[in-house]
Amino acid sequence: MEHALTLPPSLARRTAEAPDNVLRLSPQATFARQLPAGARIAVQAGCVWLTQAGDSNDYFVSAGEVHVVTRSGRVVIESFTPQAAMRVL
Repeated sequence: MEHALTLPPSLARRTAEAPDNVLRLSPQATFARQLPAGARIAVQAGCVWLTQAGDSNDYFVSAGEVHVVTRSGRVVIESFTPQAAMRVL
C-alpha cells in the first residue's frame, strides 16, 4: 500500500537550500569589495593575503582562520596559494 505525503502550502513553497556562497580564487586571483566593519572572511582552503583601506597592516589568513574587518571600506584579497576558498560573512 502506497501513501502520499501532502505538505501544507506554506511548506511546499520553501526552497531546499541556499546556494553555495563559497568564493574560490585561482592562483593570484584578486577579490576587491567594499565591506562593513565586522564582516568576517573565513578561509576554508589555502591561504589568502588581504589588506583593507585605512589599515597599514597586511594579513595572511590560512584555512581554518577568520579575519574580522576592523573598519568599513575597501578590502582587497588575493590568493596566496595555488587555490583558495573562503566565505565572506
